[in-house]
Amino acid sequence: MSALDFLTPVSDAALARTPMERLAHAAGARFEERDGWNVAVSYGGDTEVREVGFADCSQMVKLELHGERQALTGLAGAELELGLAVRSGDAGWCPVTPSRVLVLGEQSVARELRAAVSGDGVTVVDVTCGLAAMALIGPGARELLARFCAVDARPSAAPVGAFRPGSVARTPGYVLCEGEQRLLVLVGWALGEYLYVVVSDAAAHLGGGPVGADALEVRQLA
Repeated sequence: MSALDFLTPVSDAALARTPMERLAHAAGARFEERDGWNVAVSYGGDTEVREVGFADCSQMVKLELHGERQALTGLAGAELELGLAVRSGDAGWCPVTPSRVLVLGEQSVARELRAAVSGDGVTVVDVTCGLAAMALIGPGARELLARFCAVDARPSAAPVGAFRPGSVARTPGYVLCEGEQRLLVLVGWALGEYLYVVVSDAAAHLGGGPVGADALEVRQLA
């Protein structure tokens, strides 16, 4: 046995952790390893959301693409319009400025994009650990958002696909309307725990609480 054996890692790779993990654990979350992340998959095994729920999605891949609008449009395979996210393949493309797009998706998205941008003048910056993300789901999702966010998420102002920058819990962030009853909120990574506290307090007044990744999957398939 070498004197340096204590430096040998116990496993091939350490699990990545979101800034909301500590509070999710305290709330009774059950965790599983998914794509290298320690993910809260359920709270007490209940996957049904009656009125409103919220879930940590910080492990999702988030990439910022910088380049000419024409090059970005070509990569997306769809017209990119400010204020409106488009779905292309397995990713959501969210234009922030004409030359800057936030791309959201699974681990495969990062690999595919890095291969696709080779030599076309587009820069890819991985901001996965720069932005914390939380999904709000259920009939009361928009009401929940209104209790801590200045972004107008009424259906008339934010239809499905709307992507809005603005003040989220008094901090800069983004809101993406993924569905009639599903919103995605993004803020700076260091404020992830703060966001969890704010949303948890607001949800409690609406009879809601945290849900895990399994609940998100069930609702997406419904």
